[in-house]
Amino acid sequence: MSDRTEEAAMPTERRETVLALTASDKVFVWGVGGGAGVALGLLLPWLLEHVSKWPIPYIDVLKFIGSFDAPIMVVGRPVVLGAIGLVIAFFITHESAVLRITDAEIVVEEGEDRRVIPRELVAGVYRRGGKVRIDAAAGRVLYDGDVEGKRAAVSAAFIEHGYPWENVEPPGDSR
Repeated sequence: MSDRTEEAAMPTERRETVLALTASDKVFVWGVGGGAGVALGLLLPWLLEHVSKWPIPYIDVLKFIGSFDAPIMVVGRPVVLGAIGLVIAFFITHESAVLRITDAEIVVEEGEDRRVIPRELVAGVYRRGGKVRIDAAAGRVLYDGDVEGKRAAVSAAFIEHGYPWENVEPPGDSR
């Protein structure tokens, strides 16, 4: 009888597959966001010169801001817009979905929000465009959002844990 108690007390191994942005993906997004802001800051006077003939609301205000050629503005504009681009990129990577898939449940984390989808509720999982959709038997949508990873890796993650994957992947398709 004591053998059973020891077995019950031993923790069971929990296999988990995580679908999330990798560290290198995050750094890439941060670099693109910051770089786009810096580029916009450097190119703003030139861009405003060319679009000033278009009927854009508040174009006079934009031309006024772009006309500053003092050294502090020449340096400050790219720095400020680069920082804004970096903040936007941080927000994008922070809010991107992380799916933790186990045999018993799927945990969806988006920013500070965390939802648990029990295995018993999942009736079907499939790709819909660039998103993954998880449906319940009654037709209720349990999750419909972006998932990081190649098409084959995402389908393999769900199939490996026994979830009903409904897409048929073409041979050699790794998008």
